[in-house]
Amino acid sequence: MDQNMLWLVCYDVTDDRRRLKLAKRLEQRCQRVQRSVFECPLSEAVLDKNLQKYWLPLLKLDEDNLRVYPLDETAKRRSRVFGGARPYEPPDFVIL
Repeated sequence: MDQNMLWLVCYDVTDDRRRLKLAKRLEQRCQRVQRSVFECPLSEAVLDKNLQKYWLPLLKLDEDNLRVYPLDETAKRRSRVFGGARPYEPPDFVIL
């Protein structure tokens, strides 16, 4: 089974409209931790689907960039956060 792991997603988008659309789409699956930085607890398969179907199509890759870094349990545990919440922990349950 493809388990969730924590992904750090950050971007630099030059156009305000594209940047706003991307941020709104990221907020559907991830937690914003800084203006253009999100923590996403997703399986790799779900991450790839979101990248290909929802996030990357919004960008002009000759002008914008999006970076995705995996954070394993060791990185998550060793992270240091000053002035904000600890790295995102998904809830044990979701109410639909």
